[in-house]
Amino acid sequence: MKIELIKIGKPTTNESKTLVEMYLKRTKILNPIEGLEYKDLDILKGRNKSIFLPGQWMVALDERGKEWSSPEFSENIKKWLDNPAIKSVVFIIGGPYGLDDEIRNKANIIWSLSKGTLPSDLAWVMASEQIYRAFTILKGMPYHHA
Repeated sequence: MKIELIKIGKPTTNESKTLVEMYLKRTKILNPIEGLEYKDLDILKGRNKSIFLPGQWMVALDERGKEWSSPEFSENIKKWLDNPAIKSVVFIIGGPYGLDDEIRNKANIIWSLSKGTLPSDLAWVMASEQIYRAFTILKGMPYHHA
């Protein structure tokens, strides 16, 4: 299953981008994943393909969403992988002002990394790490120490 990790807004530091690229590279060994960055939400909505396609599972990151432990998150990934109706999963992280209501309302699920509000770059790094961690849990690799 293809996974996309979309970030809205330009990264404020090269370090955050470097960390995300490292986790995406590690994840690609376990499952296809693509990291995409868009200057703003309007550009994302205007891209050649819609972000709301049939068979696409949309996960919006927002502090008002559901919190999961790493093993719980990996179980969700497994459910999505095992569901033949889901062809791809898109994780979307808002910019400095978060995601608009349209994205949150159309998302299949809203995932919270913390009850607190995180800077978008930090959420981007944390989400990429958690996706990598979920796949290592599913593959029985020793990365996660429960």
